[in-house]
Amino acid sequence: MATKTIITLILTLLLSPTVVSAQKAAQPADSKAAVSRMAKELGLSDTQRSQVETILNNEKKKVDAVFNEEKMKLQAIQEETRANLQAVLTPAQMQKLDNKMRQKSGAGKK
Repeated sequence: MATKTIITLILTLLLSPTVVSAQKAAQPADSKAAVSRMAKELGLSDTQRSQVETILNNEKKKVDAVFNEEKMKLQAIQEETRANLQAVLTPAQMQKLDNKMRQKSGAGKK
């Protein structure tokens, strides 16, 4: 039974279009708000505030680039898995699998 659960979880993750939506939750906080908090809490000078803002903006760009790269890799894996499944399953079976995956991804959003 545990194997079936693991396979279902893997298929849900691989076939779900929401698998990469975790990007938004993992992004750093808004840099302006972070800089304002830091400036207040640490007593930053105007020069420091400007430098910190630049550092955080650069970090955000790097983090976004990493997430975009990983998102593309995950999408490629999802497409490959789907193509492999379509080669094995009948159209009716594929439709059932699609419906099941939609139900599972919809239930996870609530």
